[in-house]
Amino acid sequence: GTLQAKEALVYGIETARAKGGEVLALQVFNSPLFVDYDATVNAQGAARAEAARFVEEAKEIIREKAKGVKASFYSGEGNPAEEVISFAKAEQVDVLLCPPKFKTIISKYQKALAGSELAGEAAKLNVTALSTKSM
Repeated sequence: GTLQAKEALVYGIETARAKGGEVLALQVFNSPLFVDYDATVNAQGAARAEAARFVEEAKEIIREKAKGVKASFYSGEGNPAEEVISFAKAEQVDVLLCPPKFKTIISKYQKALAGSELAGEAAKLNVTALSTKSM
């Protein structure tokens, strides 16, 4: 839902188009954030509603910008870093686009692939951390 996430999605689509690749967009609802959370009664419900709006915005970006590019959207729930790593490993993702605060995901993903048939590819992985300040 952030401007950075939207820019990353568009960048990923444009890069996939230029390289003949595919876009797998993943949104993870951070449900562990709400364990023992008691700031407001309906905080989790409000966060889920906001996440649903973000999902619809991302799907609209895919519909508008990804013509001619294979693009899929997935949703998950749990710890975002763990879910991204698990998803990337299962889907054999070779480029991750993530916001600056999640740059450590790449090294965790490389470690998760160590010793697997994808280990050589993991060493070549790139993380693109987009910042709205530079755009």
